[in-house]
Amino acid sequence: MTKIEEVRPADCYAHAQRLLADVQAIRIEMGRSEDTRPALELTDAKPRECLMAAHAVLHKISRLGDEVGAPPTSFSQATPLREARPGEVLEVIQAVQQRVEGIRGQLKMSEAAALPAIEAARKPADVLVTLIQIGRQISRSLERPFTPSDVYETVALASSHATRLGGHASPAPFERKRTPRHCYERLMACHALIAKKLAKHGETSVAMRVVPAEVVPGDVYDIATLVLGEVVLLHELTGHQPVLSPFGVSAAHWLPGHVDQLARTLEAQLAAVA
Repeated sequence: MTKIEEVRPADCYAHAQRLLADVQAIRIEMGRSEDTRPALELTDAKPRECLMAAHAVLHKISRLGDEVGAPPTSFSQATPLREARPGEVLEVIQAVQQRVEGIRGQLKMSEAAALPAIEAARKPADVLVTLIQIGRQISRSLERPFTPSDVYETVALASSHATRLGGHASPAPFERKRTPRHCYERLMACHALIAKKLAKHGETSVAMRVVPAEVVPGDVYDIATLVLGEVVLLHELTGHQPVLSPFGVSAAHWLPGHVDQLARTLEAQLAAVA
């Protein structure tokens, strides 16, 4: 068995590609259509960002497992983001794979994808793009896709972290008829702001070039998770203790307008962080 410190991004990429093939097979078995949107264009990703994306995928596949009645699995990880390595990313990918195997068993699917050959040149950005693709395909199979309420909880947690960092701002006004695209664009602005704060500590963040076509709440959840991870990292770098896990279940019902309102508030908070 490979030691965790010996795992490379190329190993994570191979396992993520196998996972993508298995998730695609599940989607086809369930009679759901494919998400055919182009993959995101990302560069300069770090293992910590892959780790956050992998946890988001684990949350999505766990919801699908619950929906189809697959046996639950347990997984916990307490790695500080500043110490994240490809090995920790692979641990989460393998936890997702275990959940996938339970779903395949529940659906009476005997076939499974093979682990592809290792492509040594693969980088964390390739892993991150693949993980986001996996999440998109899982979303196509869900009876209850991710909603603005799921996103709101994650943005609210980022806002709580920003407050503890000294980012105080008045709540932004509520605007009606907001869409997931509005929320995504605002969270991209938040990501750009927190990236500048992290650069002062010698940390760089993934570069995201464009907003996805036809943004859905699951996409907004993905970027909200990345934003949360960067705010948590700033907490770690400044000696603060991060708070609760973002992967719970919201009991409230929120509209895209509420997510947009909170994201605009978060943007103001991040601007106020020294």
